[in-house]
Amino acid sequence: MHANLAAHSAMSVKTKQNYVAAIDLGSNSFHILVAEFIDGQMQPVHCWGEKIQLAEGLDRSSYLSEAAKTRARECLGRFAEAIVGVAPDRVRVVGTDALRRAADQEAFVAEVESLLGVSVQVISGEQEAHTIYQGVVGGKRVRQQAIPESMLIVDIGGGSTELVLGKGVDVVACASLPLGCVSYSQQFFPQQISDKSSFERSLQAIRDELAPIRETYVSTNWQQAIGTAGTALAIEEILQALGWGVSGIDRHNLERLADVLCQGESIASLQLPGLSEERFDIITAGVAIMLAVFQVFDIGVLETSVDSLREGLIYSFQP
Repeated sequence: MHANLAAHSAMSVKTKQNYVAAIDLGSNSFHILVAEFIDGQMQPVHCWGEKIQLAEGLDRSSYLSEAAKTRARECLGRFAEAIVGVAPDRVRVVGTDALRRAADQEAFVAEVESLLGVSVQVISGEQEAHTIYQGVVGGKRVRQQAIPESMLIVDIGGGSTELVLGKGVDVVACASLPLGCVSYSQQFFPQQISDKSSFERSLQAIRDELAPIRETYVSTNWQQAIGTAGTALAIEEILQALGWGVSGIDRHNLERLADVLCQGESIASLQLPGLSEERFDIITAGVAIMLAVFQVFDIGVLETSVDSLREGLIYSFQP
């Protein structure tokens, strides 16, 4: 993807006048999507993400670490190349949980705006949840898939987890909880090693966070559950590579994966098929959060969607 940026940047402004772009400054990764609408359908031009772990250090000081900011600057330089020629008012850049909590949010946002040449919005958890839902709904429309009468969206990110209950195209309820795979990895699995005791402690802590909202999001209130973003897709990929399913995530195989992760060995030594190296440090926490969500809300099967926050931002430009 990066190798094509020079050619992309060299395109005429006229060629790119119909382009729109979305940049998600997430707690674990930064993502960019450049697209255009052709006959009312969104067509991606560039789409990639880079691991930044912006949330690093926030639990200790609430200030973004210098290492994370350095990684962010390098990534944003590449993003800036990708949006050359795209009208500033057709670019949406949003910050999520890590930036919501950062004590130096204002200074970092100003730096991002300078690097990209466009404005940045730090959105609330509720805004994030609504935009994720619109991304999922928009993706179903593009693929001409039926939109369920009611559905639960689960988006586990680096710093927070968003839950959205919707009926058709409308959001009925949403919640943004401080359950992130980066923050929980630092708290419960700092050495990338998990045994049954530490995993159960993390599960209980997560269940305690989810319990107060169980009545709203329990399975009797929706027809279909859908997981979005990197954690859900990473778990699905592992299960597929293990031969434990064709698509989506089911509770039995999720529990089997949790058992594998609780052997008291380093994640690297487990050599899990389908697990990318960049997720070694966060996969155990991601599985723990996902399993607790399954347990608390009585989920049997979770489908997955590649559409999430950045797609929701793009669809806000749809003619």
